[in-house]
Amino acid sequence: MSIGVKLRPVSELLDKQFFIRSYQRGYRWDKDQVVDLLNDFKEFIDRQNKLDSEFYCLQPIVVKYLSEEEKEKLSRFNFSKTDIYEVIDGQQRITTITILLNYLKEGLKDNIKLKAVPEIHYEVREKSREILSKFNEFFTEEHKTAELDNNIDFHHMKVVYQIISDWFKDREDSYQMSFLKLLTSYKVNCVKVIWYEVESSENSIEVFRRFNVGKISLNNAELIKALFLRDDSNVESSVRYSISKEWQQIENYLQSKLVWHFLSPSKGYSSRIEYIFDLVFFQDRSKAEQKKNRSTFDSLYGTDKYNVFRYFASLIEKADSLLSVWDRVNNVYEQIVQWYNNTEHYHYIGYLQNKEAAAKNIVLDILCSTFKQKQDLTNFLIEEIKKQEQKNLFSGNTIKIYYDNKYRKDLRNLFFLLNIESYINLSLSSKEEAGYRLPFSLYKEIDYDIEHIDSVNDKEITTLDENQKIKFLEDLETDFSNEIGQEFKDVVSELFKDQNLENKWDIDNLIKNRLDHILEQLVELVENHLKKEPDQITNKNSIGNLTLLNSSINRGYGDAYFTTKRRWIITKDKQGEFIPLATKNVFLKYYSNDTKKHTRWSQEDAENYQKEIENLLSKYM
Repeated sequence: MSIGVKLRPVSELLDKQFFIRSYQRGYRWDKDQVVDLLNDFKEFIDRQNKLDSEFYCLQPIVVKYLSEEEKEKLSRFNFSKTDIYEVIDGQQRITTITILLNYLKEGLKDNIKLKAVPEIHYEVREKSREILSKFNEFFTEEHKTAELDNNIDFHHMKVVYQIISDWFKDREDSYQMSFLKLLTSYKVNCVKVIWYEVESSENSIEVFRRFNVGKISLNNAELIKALFLRDDSNVESSVRYSISKEWQQIENYLQSKLVWHFLSPSKGYSSRIEYIFDLVFFQDRSKAEQKKNRSTFDSLYGTDKYNVFRYFASLIEKADSLLSVWDRVNNVYEQIVQWYNNTEHYHYIGYLQNKEAAAKNIVLDILCSTFKQKQDLTNFLIEEIKKQEQKNLFSGNTIKIYYDNKYRKDLRNLFFLLNIESYINLSLSSKEEAGYRLPFSLYKEIDYDIEHIDSVNDKEITTLDENQKIKFLEDLETDFSNEIGQEFKDVVSELFKDQNLENKWDIDNLIKNRLDHILEQLVELVENHLKKEPDQITNKNSIGNLTLLNSSINRGYGDAYFTTKRRWIITKDKQGEFIPLATKNVFLKYYSNDTKKHTRWSQEDAENYQKEIENLLSKYM
């Protein structure tokens, strides 16, 4: 557990002593990393019109204060100071800064005397403190330079010292003084580090593994949590307890798949409450942008992955009370809960966040707007969907797209939106409003195809393997044997060695050399039977013959006949597999006038279905 996190100027670390245990890897910064850091410092120094409050921020350093008992065990190191910090994560950064300070101390010794630089003890490098504190001697004196080369860690430090020296040789002399001021300033335009301190009782190796196994770095949520829950004499313990309890409540709520996929953030979060912090941050950045102050905002808090932490550190530092900052977090959370519990808001926001090629963060847009009533937000969301989809999907009062690869994305959005409206209508007509809603978690996790309701392809028997042929035959018998009658049954009977077996479709009971011939005969019988029906579909690629379906189910029945597809859909639905509501309605003939004719999908069915789609989506035309 953390006992505190804060932004500390590097100047506060100059008189500190650090200890690095043997479980840490040796010092390994390379040229690119060192030059990048030096260039960043220079860029910050050169930036014009900086506010006094602006600073350059290093990534976190995780430390633990060594207890008296631990210091006693390490007495052989002859620590020169009382306060010793073990560096658990960030030793590469603190070592590089120490090497840089030693270089500047030597380079400016005729102009200024730097009283202290950080002292670093490596558990497995007993001379590390001496070498780092007198690095210039070891770098320039031949017999001492050899000592550096005899150890891989010291050799890398020597290389970095040379890189720093070469970098400054190519710059104006004044930069050495500018760098020293930057690193030793306490308040104005200084370098700060995110200082994350864990309890002295914590197991260092376990904490190290947490941050380094799998390269899991501290996230903003962990850092911000430490800000809210750190010991502070100005904050009552009951307030910290209340925040801690509400924090867990928010995290648990966002862990729900139904909630999380409804929001569908564009990036992943190891702690989902961090999404709330991001929203609060981007609310204020959006306000700054509206006031033409975006560049100032970014200068204050940065644009790297820790900018949200720095923003909250500043909020808390300036706030009259800790609760006033926490209230901002809670307000965003409560707003999300309200949206989730409102049928229309839930579905419309979920659509905009989960649609194909979603371009905007509608959640942030809503938070940055003001709505006096719930209906105002509903109207805003409908208009936003209309703005995004009208030109893509509609022409006047009709749907303009059809089955074609160029419309694949638009078709998926069209049928997604049809399902959205279907669930809203069902929910609003029900007494239990929350009982009917599209589960975005399932919609997001399942791959969907645009499926022809009445198959568009001829039955290619030759492309099927033996098991697929037998399954096709079994489906044909189930769905057409009684409807077509004795002629169908007579053809099927020619395939079996024994008609009376409990499982007559067992492969050993089939006369295999008749399989293809009989299958062709049955397909011909079915095709001729269906062609006798009036009202054949004229355009199988029209919207009235398309629906959205789980791709695994779709590939399972492929080019099966409508009645077979219908039976399979009903079976999957009974088994609890998610079938989009509008798709289920299609195969239950919900949109058709003739609901008794289950064996085929007619032109009239297709026309009625398309009219219903256009009616449901008319608000977007």
